[in-house]
Amino acid sequence: MAPGSGRSTLEPTASAADISGSTPYDSFVISGVRLEAAEHGRVLCSFVVTPRIASPQGYLLSGVTATLADQLGSAVFFSSGVGTSGVSLEISVSYVDTAAVGVRLQFLSSMLRLQTVEN
Repeated sequence: MAPGSGRSTLEPTASAADISGSTPYDSFVISGVRLEAAEHGRVLCSFVVTPRIASPQGYLLSGVTATLADQLGSAVFFSSGVGTSGVSLEISVSYVDTAAVGVRLQFLSSMLRLQTVEN
């Protein structure tokens, strides 16, 4: 697959029907995400925090951050030509600061190692 093949699942024009295997929550969270760059084993995305994914205090919800880490982390598999993303077994998120409505954030996903498990 070409590095840009994941674009249809990440750009704001993608609907839930365009995102194979997605849930309404996943498509709700990733709408508005822009694919900035993609190369073999590396994907850079950005988005602006909006009120629909923010707390009443105006900060990005922590669950949205974890969902984005999961969804955008999967995009790197497609940029590597693997064709499938597998399953997230463990996600660790460190919250070092808040992101207020209007702040533009970037997510960088990199494939460190790919290992196939034989049954």
